[in-house]
Amino acid sequence: METIIITGVSGAGKTQAIDYLEDFGFFCIDNMPIQLLSKFIDLCIEAGQDKIAVVTDIRSIALSKEIPKFRDIYKIKQDNDTKILYMDSDDSTIVKRYQQSRRRHPLSITSGSLEHAIGDERAIMKEMKDLADVIIDTSELKPSDLYEHLKEIIIQDDEPEMILLNFISFGFKYGVPKSADFVFDTRFLVNPFWVEELREKTGQDVEVQEYVMESAVAKEFLENIHKLLVGIIPSYLTVDKTHITIAIGCTGGQHRSVTITQLLAERFRDNPNYKVRVEHRDINKDRFLR
Repeated sequence: METIIITGVSGAGKTQAIDYLEDFGFFCIDNMPIQLLSKFIDLCIEAGQDKIAVVTDIRSIALSKEIPKFRDIYKIKQDNDTKILYMDSDDSTIVKRYQQSRRRHPLSITSGSLEHAIGDERAIMKEMKDLADVIIDTSELKPSDLYEHLKEIIIQDDEPEMILLNFISFGFKYGVPKSADFVFDTRFLVNPFWVEELREKTGQDVEVQEYVMESAVAKEFLENIHKLLVGIIPSYLTVDKTHITIAIGCTGGQHRSVTITQLLAERFRDNPNYKVRVEHRDINKDRFLR
């Protein structure tokens, strides 16, 4: 039986995620107490369910007299075809979402302010995050983006050895993507921002790519990253990890990081062992600010 456990921080989109999984044909339960999860899975197996998805999070933990050590989750992962999706988001986005919804954080009574509640929740859920197979940062995701992202992760292709490579360009000034397995820094490369005719363009434009890749250093950098990933990524299959996020950053996320991300992703697109997804998280932020 295929089991998806959705967890993570409050306000990160877990309810939206399980709604989408229901669309994918999963039998779904929201707000499952962590103490009942193993028994529920056994019941579903007896009933002949082939695909289930549950949300278990701080809401059930907050009702407990003590914080669970997540031993049951580890045992479930060992005994079943189970994948854990950890939904995350940055603090400012979570605060904004709570302000808009006017709902109360599950830990607000014990923790006081919303900021303290978010911090306490992260500390409690850290062990669960460490167990996760996939971490999805929804800070910049629209609902349609989340749907496509989940579809790529959950609905497997016929080829069992397929690895999903998620390439993300970003600006360091806006923070490193929390879901990144690899982070590469391009801030040492020549910056098109200082070239007037390139300033308003992005790394998706050929002129910017040619400018960034003009130097031997840039070419060697791209080549070395490609060799590193080609050598390491297949080993992730030995630990059943088929979703890998490669984050590439520059100062603002508009020129250099986008260029390297575009060119690096292209090197993997023709390989039948990989499914490639590209996201330019901060590509327009600096341009909007200017």
